[in-house]
Amino acid sequence: MVTDVAVTRAANTVTVLGGPTALIHVAGWTLLTDPTFDAAGTQYQNGPVMVRKTADPALEPAQLPTLDAVVVSHTEHQDNLDTAGRAMASAAPEVFTTVVGAKDLGGAAVGLEPWQTRTLSKPGRTPLNITAVPARHGPVGTEAITGPVTGFLLHTDDGSAPTVYVSGDTVDLDAMSALADRYRVDVALLHLGAAGFEELGDIRLSLTATQAVEARHLLGDPLVVAVHAEGWAHYTEDRSHVQQVFDAAGVPLHWPTPGQPITLPDPHTP
Repeated sequence: MVTDVAVTRAANTVTVLGGPTALIHVAGWTLLTDPTFDAAGTQYQNGPVMVRKTADPALEPAQLPTLDAVVVSHTEHQDNLDTAGRAMASAAPEVFTTVVGAKDLGGAAVGLEPWQTRTLSKPGRTPLNITAVPARHGPVGTEAITGPVTGFLLHTDDGSAPTVYVSGDTVDLDAMSALADRYRVDVALLHLGAAGFEELGDIRLSLTATQAVEARHLLGDPLVVAVHAEGWAHYTEDRSHVQQVFDAAGVPLHWPTPGQPITLPDPHTP
């Protein structure tokens, strides 16, 4: 279960629920990333490949606190938006995704172009900006196979809360460098695991551990939280390998226990 600190609006926390799905409390707002809540063992056919879920979510939808918004990096792949997750996103008060994804989801979904910002605002609460960060779900030239994807930056104008980057499924290090040129990044939820399929050859659709170490450097050395690195069968790098690469580089990596909140750093701490 999510502990009391995770559902206290004054706390800035991230709780990874499994796969790409994380509950983020920042600046008094509660957001969910890439909802995946189907049971372990569920399989989905994605074009030429089969994806299989290997772990249940740490929490069920009914156990979650009230959400202010859901952010979906892309809607085409079930390991980022499965059947139960799609139902949850469709019922959310605010949904932000790609332009194509918004057409797919319909309803309240808003499609963001790269670097476009929308702001969550309510009386008595610090406004929270949601900025779409360019992403590419594989090497250059694979866009036609993978479809569009976006990352997100959650940030406040006054800098009172930590700035949180959610990478989505991307290997676009140039975009991460551009992000750091524009904004401070305090926390980075990086989609790791070097996702790949035999049918696609040596193509990797998410960050390798080596790329993730470089990404952290490009982003200005934020706190890195491992996301989308366990819970599905198509990761080609396991936790041991990823940790070994980070350790060899002398770079810290926070590998969360699903369902247990991580307290985010104070942005005013040097």
